[in-house]
Amino acid sequence: MSSNIQKIIENIDLSKNYVLALSGGVDSSVLAHILAKQSAKVRLVFVQHNQKDSKKLEIIAEKISDSLNLKFKILPTSLNPKSSETKMRDERYKVLLSDLKEEEILITGHNLSDKAETLLINLFRGTRLEGLKSIKSINKKIQRPMIKISKTEIYDYANKHNLIYFDDPSNMDNKIIRNWIRNILIPEINEKFPGSFEEKIELLTNEVELRTNYKTDYLKYIKFSRGYLEIPISLLSHNSNERQLYLNEIANFLGMKSIEKNDIEKISTSLKEKKKFDFFKEWICFNSGGSIIFIDNKQWRKVTKNGDSSFIGFFEFKKINKIDIFNSWNCAHPENQDIDIRFLKNGEKIISNGISIKASEVLRNYGVVNAFRKNWPMVYVDNDLYWIVGLRKSDLAKENEKKSKKVLLQASLIKDNLYNLNNS
Repeated sequence: MSSNIQKIIENIDLSKNYVLALSGGVDSSVLAHILAKQSAKVRLVFVQHNQKDSKKLEIIAEKISDSLNLKFKILPTSLNPKSSETKMRDERYKVLLSDLKEEEILITGHNLSDKAETLLINLFRGTRLEGLKSIKSINKKIQRPMIKISKTEIYDYANKHNLIYFDDPSNMDNKIIRNWIRNILIPEINEKFPGSFEEKIELLTNEVELRTNYKTDYLKYIKFSRGYLEIPISLLSHNSNERQLYLNEIANFLGMKSIEKNDIEKISTSLKEKKKFDFFKEWICFNSGGSIIFIDNKQWRKVTKNGDSSFIGFFEFKKINKIDIFNSWNCAHPENQDIDIRFLKNGEKIISNGISIKASEVLRNYGVVNAFRKNWPMVYVDNDLYWIVGLRKSDLAKENEKKSKKVLLQASLIKDNLYNLNNS
């Protein structure tokens, strides 16, 4: 027995009253057998569609109910032999729901193959995003417990248990669009492309469903700046549809056409290990402070100016007249001295408290991870390391703070979030 069918059995609520729409075909025959084996409270109903082989299907449906010792009822309709598939579906649900009692739940044999076929029909008809949503497994009065089970699994179960069912010959009429998709198109797709097309459709429809309904508030937690992106590990820790959406957001921000399996593996490894990975073009990724960080060194290190402000990565530098009590990241230097903002070179030291200390040690002691160290801005005066921004000032910088004539340089961290970016 497949694990998917086992899940159906485990999820049957034996306290509920079910009505199974029994067509006489293999899908509903398998579902009837599963329900009967679990002693579920279920009755069977057959809808008369008045088509060429409807009587044969009705006889088989009655035999199925007899073999399982379940209550059986025939629901007549006014359909004519030339009714369209759409007309038959609408009439079928009309009579099924009319027959349903208040406490009962209607269940149908819709499966993964039906989902794939429906998506393609909607796609070819020119549907928009709404038409690509998944056939829901549960709704207020209708449940489709087999919606994640393939046709192959269903036939395997039926053959293993020697179940009675009738393959409607009209299902082989490829003039009918759904039959053409089922019998010709999908088999050709599976032949030309590796992996199950139906399973790919399952992932796609679930993502479409989620993308059209999910709350974008979570994007507020994904921060970015030029050449920089950070996403909380908690958003990527679970193998879920939401996780795939966040991965897509990452790919979109980084300029990737799509995110591939090996990209996802790098991120997954970053979740577990403190390792840096070359990710995409100039972008690297690594784990730091509860987030996965992406940095493009080339973009990050490019200094840009806007008015009195200079920007490097997510750092903003500007000269101020007086100290901002809400921002302690400031440093004084004499008016006649020029400053330079650069990045750390190997072995560079800063003189602080009369001691010569390696700048890399200062960064390490403050918990700045290795991938950040070479990108952390340093302020130099006359080629001497003057201020490791936000972390350590040189003795000369401290002396200059006492002087009356001085210039104050302030640093701030400037990050926006993807929610604002997507809604701007």
